[in-house]
Formats: sequence, C-alpha cells, structure tokens
Amino acid sequence: MNRRDTLSLLSLTTLAAPTLALAATESAAAPAGIRIPKAELLYECDVTLGETLAFGATPEGTRRIIPITGGSFRGPGMSGVVVPGGADWNLSRSDGASLVEASYYLKTDDGVMLRITNRGVGAPAGRQPEGDEPFFMFTTPSFEAPAGKYAWLAQSVFIGTLGAHRNAKNAVLIRVFRIV
Repeated sequence: MNRRDTLSLLSLTTLAAPTLALAATESAAAPAGIRIPKAELLYECDVTLGETLAFGATPEGTRRIIPITGGSFRGPGMSGVVVPGGADWNLSRSDGASLVEASYYLKTDDGVMLRITNRGVGAPAGRQPEGDEPFFMFTTPSFEAPAGKYAWLAQSVFIGTLGAHRNAKNAVLIRVFRIV
C-alpha cells in the first residue's frame, strides 16, 4: 500500500468512526505478537479564527499568523471551551505544502486549563487524499496538563485531523484521537 492509499484510508476511517486501526490492510503479514496501535476519539473541536496577519515571505515560504479567538470541544470523556488568545503560525512552503503550528489553551467544563500544541502538514492542493475537503491535514497534538484528573494527557500520544469547518466561516474543525 503506498502513502497516498494509506492517507486516503486513514482520512476516511478517521472521519467515519471514533476508533480505527492504524495497521496496514495486510495486517496478517505483521509479525506474531506485534501490538497494532489503535486510535480512540478524544474530542472534536470547533475553533474560531480571527483575521489573518500576513507576516510575509521567508526563506522557508510565506508565513501567516492566524489568531485563535475561541470555540468549543466535546468528546466521550471531556468537553469545554477554547480560550481566546492562541495562534497558528502557518507556513505555505514553496512546494505547495502547508504547515500548521498552533498553540492555545482549552478550559474543561470542570475548570481545568490544558495547553495544546498542534503541528501538522497538508499536501498541496490537488495532491490531497481523495474525498478530503480542499483544506485538510493530519496533525500531532500534544498536551501540557496539571497534576490531577487530566495528567494522563501529557503522558499519551495523539493524532489529529484539521480541516475547514463546513458550517462556519473563519473556523476550523479539529478531531483529536488518542493512540492506544
């Protein structure tokens, strides 16, 4: 299975079910006893965005700063709001790929503040997995959490998806999955 087929399979499965196997479809070829990672939905997040600030051309590409102005998140075990004040330091590379590097805070419904850093890369337009929106990428979120109920977030590995929000202008839809 090539990279494009794998990304297509992941994107379709990621959007369709809260739990997915990350193994290649030829899992029977995996060595006996190997642990195949799975991903469970942590939450889905609607993030609202402010006006893009053009930083300009750099040797790496065109840089933009996109303010994060708010939003909400909800999942099987946690929900809350996106705290205004974060940002995405976005880069459009000369090869057409887009990079996201966002840092912001979530506040859970029970009052706990969580810091999230979310990095990802999106293929150039026309080279994205079939069936995806014009703006879609996979991400690798990581968390900083205080001791207590949510400390496990800082001790886990996550993958995510990031795409244009179909129902809102100046917003993105982020899904975060915990690898188990």
